[in-house]
Amino acid sequence: MLKQLRKYDEYYSSLFGIFNPYSDAFDYKLSRDIPAFDKTAYDMHENYRFVYDKLFIAKSQGVRSGTFKEFDGQFPIFIKPRNGHETSSSKNCYKIYSQDELNKYTHLPNMMWSEFINHTEGMTDFVLLNGKIVYQVTYNYSDEQYGFADVWKYISAENKPPEKVVRWVEQHMTDYTGPLNIQYRSDIIIEVGMRFARSGIYLESTDNKYIIDNINHLWHNKEWKTVNEQKINFKPYYSFKCWSPVPVFYLIPQHVLDLIMTSVGAKRFYEYYFEPTGKTSVVFFQFLHEDFNIGMQTKRLIELIMNGIQAFIVGLVLCGIVLFALNYKLYSFLVFTVVGGIMMTSLINSLNVIYSQIVNQKQFYTFF
Repeated sequence: MLKQLRKYDEYYSSLFGIFNPYSDAFDYKLSRDIPAFDKTAYDMHENYRFVYDKLFIAKSQGVRSGTFKEFDGQFPIFIKPRNGHETSSSKNCYKIYSQDELNKYTHLPNMMWSEFINHTEGMTDFVLLNGKIVYQVTYNYSDEQYGFADVWKYISAENKPPEKVVRWVEQHMTDYTGPLNIQYRSDIIIEVGMRFARSGIYLESTDNKYIIDNINHLWHNKEWKTVNEQKINFKPYYSFKCWSPVPVFYLIPQHVLDLIMTSVGAKRFYEYYFEPTGKTSVVFFQFLHEDFNIGMQTKRLIELIMNGIQAFIVGLVLCGIVLFALNYKLYSFLVFTVVGGIMMTSLINSLNVIYSQIVNQKQFYTFF
């Protein structure tokens, strides 16, 4: 039902004056013809669909890996869905330490395992023309992680991808033209997609007209225009992720987040972004800032607000249950009315956000 309601999101958001980060945050936008999602890219590029087979990606680099039936018995391992164009947001991705733990997930279809790569993650958006890399932006991840998700990323034109990753691209993507996103740990590739990270929002957040215009020109005309290096430079910035140790059942109203982002001088793009980071924990919000210290302080503030409100709601629910058990039904009713009122404020967000909150945390429901 909620999925059907999403088609009314534009009207709903307009009614409540809700900011749309995907259309309102950028002066220069990538062409809508460029694939923004893996399924679209998979359907479009038949000759390169192999990049979405994560088992192929692992084996092409000599990484210990296989299907569950091919497991060699050596722990720890990392398990994840095999087909990258069918999943998103780190769903059903876990570090596994024992056979008993692995047995909990053997019923899941189309899964794979690989040796656990205990290195800091990184990511690069490449632009290719006939198999040649003509442009790239690399995202350096924090050493500190939430499970297997970064705490922050540093995004700069000066960052460079590992040479081993570059060689893999040149070897396997011959004649390919378009965007290519590669995620890796150290210099070992873990995922590949024929689209830009977060549908291109990091590139659009450079606020650089020459970068966006040139990528659009390449896509439509199969030509990369030579431009002065200074013109495709941009001011470095950070992407920060806000994290909760428990599933997120409440949403801070969009207008409160707008006020926080504006008051701290964040970049114009920010979003609710739900990424499971383990069996109970989840990343729930992402924003961009040019100042690392202000960004970290803001991140902690949002986490404090979110986790504090959720703890307060749980406390009220428990209080209401106790009052009801003690036959103080009126007081119990009043407590649950307050809980309902607080939860209603979650609806002051776009329908797409509410839908994403439910869908991208679905694995927690089955786990419990």
